[in-house]
Amino acid sequence: MKRFLKQNLNRFLPDVARVSLKRRLAAKFSEPVGINLVVDETESSLRCTIDNSWSFLVPLSFKNDLMHYTDSSEGRAEFYCIVTAARTGGLLFDIGAHSGLISALFCSINPANRVVSFEPSPILLERLSAIRQLNRLDERMYIEQIGIGETKQTVEMHLDPAGGFIQTQRFDHTMWAAPQVASIQVERIQDAASRLNIIPQFIKLDIEGYEYEAIKGAAEFLSRYKPAIFLELHLNYLDQRHLSPRVVVETLKQCGYSFYSCSGSQLTARELYDSPLHNVHFVAR
Repeated sequence: MKRFLKQNLNRFLPDVARVSLKRRLAAKFSEPVGINLVVDETESSLRCTIDNSWSFLVPLSFKNDLMHYTDSSEGRAEFYCIVTAARTGGLLFDIGAHSGLISALFCSINPANRVVSFEPSPILLERLSAIRQLNRLDERMYIEQIGIGETKQTVEMHLDPAGGFIQTQRFDHTMWAAPQVASIQVERIQDAASRLNIIPQFIKLDIEGYEYEAIKGAAEFLSRYKPAIFLELHLNYLDQRHLSPRVVVETLKQCGYSFYSCSGSQLTARELYDSPLHNVHFVAR
């Protein structure tokens, strides 16, 4: 059944049935994972400890962002993915790095790990710098004020002056304040890799519906190097942009990827692009 039909048929279900169905569908992507997260608060910062073995510091102003990962099944599953990859070790492209929580987590697990944090927002860039300084990651966490897309160009996007995040347009029920127009420098994943003379073993991609352009532009690179990808597919944003989530998933499939939940259960391409959920987190490898 097509995503459109699934969404509209849901409207005719009783509220209790609709909520129950949504929970069952969401559970497929955020099955229970074996990770222990403990947050301790001091006067100056938060310390997030993972499995009683590793920890990183978070500015107090990032508390709400951190609670998403520690208090929700979806957030815990996403952290679990990154922890599993970080134990293996290597280089992560954190594309859409936001406040840098994923970047700091990845570096904290293994002292040999490195991250390139891509974030075009000038507001969030300050937050990235703060978490990097707090954890003394100057030599391992590199910040790039660049957007990732299909071609190398300058694109006008919308900046939320309150939340700091950037979108191609003002999506429904997202921005906290009237958006400002921002000129964003965009390049392809392979452009960044070539410019920095590095090849990532892992890519985290959470860019507010712009994953359509990022994946299309990176097809040749992904086919050749096959980095593991932790992707948030924003189905609702792509719908509002009149772009096909199926193209994103099928492009990855053509590059040789298979799809898994954060806990490791295999997923079909249709389960991803046909889901009636607003967004889905999954691993491509």
